[in-house]
Amino acid sequence: MMLSRVVPALMALALLLVSCSQPAADAPAGSQVVAELADYKITVNVPSVKAGKIKIGVRNLASMQHSFQVLKTDLAPDKLAVDGASAKAKEDGKVGDIPSIPAGKSAAVTLDLIPGKYLFICNVAGHYQLGMHTGFTVEAP
Repeated sequence: MMLSRVVPALMALALLLVSCSQPAADAPAGSQVVAELADYKITVNVPSVKAGKIKIGVRNLASMQHSFQVLKTDLAPDKLAVDGASAKAKEDGKVGDIPSIPAGKSAAVTLDLIPGKYLFICNVAGHYQLGMHTGFTVEAP
């Protein structure tokens, strides 16, 4: 008897969640972007957003401290120049950052982004070269 009530309720909830979700490429301005940092990888919940004020929430799921920089650049994610002495990527075009996010912690930054191509990177020494970067696009409103 109880199961006959729970199943339809769960199905209705699933339908509601699916109908209310937006396609990733259509995230409007003012959206929250979620970036997750793992050891030597950055993933985001959407590949692009509309230009405007964007809040970027960053979760450090890794076992070590990371940083989070947002750079406006047309370069491919793995093509930034790296300073040999510091083992850090050059931050030309930086529009915002979170200098330090401890392991297991979260932080956020809100930026007013104009249309173009961006990179999200971790610039702790050596981390960019190990794959901690991803491309991101901001589209015209």
